[in-house]
Order: sequence, then C-alpha cells, then structure tokens
Amino acid sequence: MVVRAAAFEGCQVPLPKPVKIVGCGSCGVDYLASVAVYPKPDQKLRTDALEVQGGGNCANALTAAARLGLKPTIVTKIGGDGLGDGILSELHADGIDTSLVLRATGHPSPFTYIIVDREGGTRTCIHTPGAPMVPEEMTAELIRHALDGAALVYFDGRLTEAALLLARAARAAGVAVLVEGERLRPGLQELLQQADYVVTSTHFPQEWTGEQCIGDAMLELAVRLPRARMIITTRGAEGSVCLLRQEHGSQQDPPFERCLQDVIHELTSQITGMSSSSSSSSSSNGGSTTDHVCVSSNGIAIQPARVGSTSGSMRLQFSSSRNSAAAEAYAQEAARQAAELNADASNTQGYTMIQQATAEGSTHSSPVARVFVASAAGLPAEAVADTTGAGDSFIGSVMYGITTDMSPDKIMLLGAVVAACKCTALGARPGLPTRQQLTPQLLVARQNN
Repeated sequence: MVVRAAAFEGCQVPLPKPVKIVGCGSCGVDYLASVAVYPKPDQKLRTDALEVQGGGNCANALTAAARLGLKPTIVTKIGGDGLGDGILSELHADGIDTSLVLRATGHPSPFTYIIVDREGGTRTCIHTPGAPMVPEEMTAELIRHALDGAALVYFDGRLTEAALLLARAARAAGVAVLVEGERLRPGLQELLQQADYVVTSTHFPQEWTGEQCIGDAMLELAVRLPRARMIITTRGAEGSVCLLRQEHGSQQDPPFERCLQDVIHELTSQITGMSSSSSSSSSSNGGSTTDHVCVSSNGIAIQPARVGSTSGSMRLQFSSSRNSAAAEAYAQEAARQAAELNADASNTQGYTMIQQATAEGSTHSSPVARVFVASAAGLPAEAVADTTGAGDSFIGSVMYGITTDMSPDKIMLLGAVVAACKCTALGARPGLPTRQQLTPQLLVARQNN
C-alpha cells in the first residue's frame, strides 16, 4: 500500500551522543541481475534490471546501522583495484569509517553475482573471494584503534583466523561481541564461543546441530554457547525467535520446565491470532493505514510486526522426539555440502561444528531463558523487489538495539521493519531506511516487563 510522504512523520531526532560500533568481515561488490524466472540449464534469458552495488554481510549490516544513527568502523580487506575504490566511496557516503580497511595490491576485490528470481522470490549468490586477511595483519595497533571507544564489535563469520584475535581482545576489554551464524564455515565455532550475542540465519542452527526442529536446534545452540546472553534466529517471512538467557546469579525462584518447540508453537499461534484481530479491525475501518511505522523511499507503507513472549524465564527442554543419532548424521551431511558449495570439498572436517564435551553438564545442559517470537513486518507481497541483504539489515538493527539498551521485543520489532523496508528495492542497501523513515517509537528503548 502506497502512502504520500507528507502523511508520515518519521523520527527527526538524532541519538543524544555518538555510538561507535565495529564490524569485522566481508565487504565487496554485488552484481545483481533481476530475471522474471530462474534460468534452466543452457537457457538464455534477459534481465529486467542490472545493478552494481556494494555488498558483503559486514558492510551491509554496518550500512543499516549507520542509517539508524550509529557510527560504524569496518575492519576488512579488499583489493587495490578500481572496484575497491568504489567500495570505499560507497561506505564513506553512509558515514562508515574505513581507516582500518586493508588494501591488497595486485589482487581483485571480492565480488558476488546474484540472480534475483522475481517469480520464485529467491536470490542465488555466486561469490568470488579476494585476498584473505591473515592473522599477522590483525596487528595490536589495528586492534587498539578498532576497540577505542567501541560499544560493540560484530563479526559476520568471515576472515575467522584474524577475526578471532579481535574478538578475544574485545572480550578482554569488556566490549560486547556479536557473532553471526549464517552458514557453516571453518573457524566459526571458535568465534561463536566468544559471543555475548548471536544472530543466525534460518537454517544455521539445524545445519550446525543436526536437530530436526527449530526449538531443539536453538536449544542445542544455547547449550554449546553458554556465554551467549541472547540468541536470535531469523526465519524470513515467518519472523524471528529469540532466547534471552537468565543472568548468572539471578535470585529468581527456580523456573518451571517447558519444551522449547512447544513454547515457540504457542507463541507463534498467539501472534497469528493478533494478526487476525488486526486484519479484522483494519477491514472494519476501511483499510486504514494509520498504524504504519515506516515508509520506504519509494512510498510503500510498512505495518509493524507482532511479538509474543513468555512471562518470564523457564528451564527449556528438548522435544521428546529428539534423535541424537539422526542429528549427528544430518550435521555431518550439512558439513559435507557446505564444504562442497564453498569449493573446499576436501575439508569437510573444517565445516563440522564439534559438540563440546559437557563435563559442565548439569550447568549448561538445560538453559534458563525467556522466549520471544516475532512475526515479519507487514509488507504487500507485490512490494517485495528483492530479499538480498534482509538478514544483514536485521543484524544492523540488532546492533542498534543492543547499544541503545532496547529490550529483545523492541529489537525484533525494529529488525522486522528495517528488513521489510530493505526488500522494497533491488540490492542489499538501496532500500535500507534512515531514521527519518521510521517512527520515533521504533527507535526508542523500552525496558523489559
């Protein structure tokens, strides 16, 4: 549904003080070809549109955070070529500090071919990496400059050997660490173990753990990552799920036990019911759009997401149908496929995320956490141009929420809207909203109940 810009009052107030965040990971160029249908083997077809834009998970997420008002610095490595000059120019335009970007003379910058299938609503990525960032390049001086004044450091799971040095330094300095689990990668397990906050793609928990349902997979993730205070799994059009771990040393009464999969199902049903009530109300009011919380740059009104949560923390349990042997087999196959897709078929072991021995057992085998489930934001299906970078935009919102002391429900609501707005344009960045495109209520922290 399209609204006039004059009918919308966005946030006109900047953050009260600058908030520095740091991102370490991928940065490159995206070649986006939009096609009516995905091509069959040996088929020739024409594009509807072709765009050349900056890309890379880390750079995209930092761009989203910058437009929300944060002050990002990026740590990455690109080529000493003309593409690299363009990459830096685009980042500068969004206010991202590139003083810690390394340039590889004589090497090309990373780039990705992306086929955007309008009929199927999919995007297929074929990536060509640049020169790797080696641990020796993550110098003490670079780390010092990166962490100086930083509120949070984000890692997208690339450049893992060098990134691990920065992550350990951040933990030692008391700087919050956010790690993304997008897909299986060598060295990612060690990086995840440094995380205070984890955000994953839809399939990552199940591919790492082999568990068959999202509840068991997220719970196993929490067991393996006892340091993580908050774990969010994004689920595309189905929204997101968050586990907020009870703080260590909490004096709350012993919590009751629930199967996490059952809790997710109940909360999903709850917010689905909220959707039905909202739709009925909107229809009775003649389809009023007064509750939209964002207007895209091309004039599309975006409705708020809905979120449900448990009233407090509970001790989470696995489902009764859990099959450990099947999970192990599934995880091994996922590792094999990940290695093959990454042109690294001889290194399956490097993609296998090994379960740590639970000698700590009773302490970590059954996490105590509060559960949140959010829907996707309201966006007309015909308004979806491209989902490339939707997860990156969500992570940019998470960084904003963490560093401005938002509660998990507020973070999920903001992330859903920012991701929806991103999807209204081709590519990872053109559709990302600024503060002025969002209602003030979305950007203001509110304490947990």
